Amino acid sequence: MGRTGSRKKLGATVAATLMFTALYPVGGQAFAAESESTQDAVSEHSLDETVVTATRTPVQELKANANITVITGKDIEKRHYTDLTQALRDVPGVTVNEYAPAGYNNTNKLSINGSDAVVVLVDGVRQNYAGGAGVSLTSALKDLSGIDRIEVLHGSASTLYGSDAKGGVINIITKKAKNAKAKVRAAYGSFGKQLYGIAYEGSENGLDWRLKYQKDKSNDFKDGHGNKTPSAQNDDSVNVHLGKQLSKASYLAFNLRTYQDESRYFNVYGWPAPKIEDVDVHHIAGDLRWEIQMDDTTKNQMIYGRSKYDYTIGSSGSTIWTTKFSDQLDKQIGDHTLTVGFDFTKDDTQGSSLTNTGLINRSFYLQDQWNILPVLNLTAGIRHDSSSGFGSHTSPSVSLGYDITPKTHAYVSYSGYFLTPTPYQLYAKNTWGGSVDPGNPNLKAESGNTQEIGIAHDFGKGLIATAHYYRRHSKDRIGWSTNKYQNVGDEDAHGWDLQLAKRFDSHVSVRLGYTNTHVDATESREANVDGYLPKHQWNIGVDYRNRAFDSSLLVRGVFDLKGKDVSGYDFFPAKNYWVVDLGMNYKVMDTTRIYLKINNLFNQFYAEQSAADPTHPERWYTAPGRSFVVGVEHSF
Repeated sequence: MGRTGSRKKLGATVAATLMFTALYPVGGQAFAAESESTQDAVSEHSLDETVVTATRTPVQELKANANITVITGKDIEKRHYTDLTQALRDVPGVTVNEYAPAGYNNTNKLSINGSDAVVVLVDGVRQNYAGGAGVSLTSALKDLSGIDRIEVLHGSASTLYGSDAKGGVINIITKKAKNAKAKVRAAYGSFGKQLYGIAYEGSENGLDWRLKYQKDKSNDFKDGHGNKTPSAQNDDSVNVHLGKQLSKASYLAFNLRTYQDESRYFNVYGWPAPKIEDVDVHHIAGDLRWEIQMDDTTKNQMIYGRSKYDYTIGSSGSTIWTTKFSDQLDKQIGDHTLTVGFDFTKDDTQGSSLTNTGLINRSFYLQDQWNILPVLNLTAGIRHDSSSGFGSHTSPSVSLGYDITPKTHAYVSYSGYFLTPTPYQLYAKNTWGGSVDPGNPNLKAESGNTQEIGIAHDFGKGLIATAHYYRRHSKDRIGWSTNKYQNVGDEDAHGWDLQLAKRFDSHVSVRLGYTNTHVDATESREANVDGYLPKHQWNIGVDYRNRAFDSSLLVRGVFDLKGKDVSGYDFFPAKNYWVVDLGMNYKVMDTTRIYLKINNLFNQFYAEQSAADPTHPERWYTAPGRSFVVGVEHSF
């Protein structure tokens, strides 16, 4: 049996073992009983917890008419992710295509349900800027402390979140600071990895605050075959949060986030030959949020935000200023929960690689959540966008949810979406001295819809299972063709996922996720976006906790990437592969913890991006091989 067959057999064996173990715990008795006290003590996350991203209003996760994955703050603490992108790699249905650890923030891809059009929120406040990919935002979020949970909504959600919500939504929900405390952290590891951070937070007399600074550095890295790749990272992140409880019913919050990145990366493609590129990124975003509870059935949230994104590579670059204002009113009327909102966004772009221009978008949306019966609910919504560059568009959505049993919820949904071209796709200028500009001001906006069906069941005794299927149709798909961005016709995609989670006792829990993705070919791309998206993906996690020690083993399996090209060369170094990460923590005392993180434990040789062609058959952007990080955290 070849290597591919062996890996597939390994994947099937691991999956079958975990599934069998989840259903039949040690001792031979299925669903062995646990005491209530033990169950409560280990219940870090269950489908009864409240999520807010699917409808913009609180709903039990089990009852949500959507496919939602939750990463808890405790998950983040145990696994020591380097940034938000790394955390999202362990979510079924999320695919990350990374060129290198540093320098490519605005070029990497992050896809949900086969689409890289993703909205990123922090406490419900939209962070996207014109032309900014979701992955550029997630890569910039280095300091993950202070996060209560991350909700990942799979599937189109344009009715509530507007353009870019074709693939899904990532909502980062922060913790509310309580007792005043400070925390310092430091880490050192392979490839010159250095991390230093300090945070101070607290709450007093209705005022809460959180101040954080973090420095991240790294150098050249080696891939799984020991090949050295030039690289450098030097990041500074600052987060400031100030909140004031103006009254029992009114809360005002100010947030400021800055990210400064001076990086170097090795461009294997280059122009006209491979070379080292210097990249400077500066992102600053601030927002003011006012929440008011008008009465027992009415609340309102108003947001004003301003951000600036500077991106420079070599001698070319761009600057994007974004101004946003939104207002949302929620009203409970009998069995109906009405949500009415208005969004305003203005993007101004300038720079050597972009034609100076401004784009304005105004949106109105309305949603009604109707509890028809105690076990049956209907959610319907509509959004109207008016863009200065693309006219108007209306996006409807509707979902029907039914509680088959108190622990089993099923739903069907339909959601339209509207995706405007980015400033780069519209106005990019050729900075390489060529005669053709890649931008196309005649691009039409992309639109489409997603249909979905799903079911979630809580078996009790720590066992949870969910399954979902989606089908998406896209009209006027925007793609790259003949050296220019163009509308390349329609595109269809479909996929399904199955997720199991089992908590055995207060010490051990496991998770298993499988995702199947298929994106049809278009005029300019082969199926699954030129084979960059895997057809099959496995996400496996095993957590262990015992008093002062805890550990987390994370396994990611990627299968059926693009293999041999028609010319006979391997487009990727590995069409199928497994990557295993291990994190271990030990609490020396209540205020001090040390940890060890091992990434790519078995030194897998693989790549998520490629520039291979018949002339350069091994021109891959290989990923880092095995690496270690040792760190310490102390609170006082």
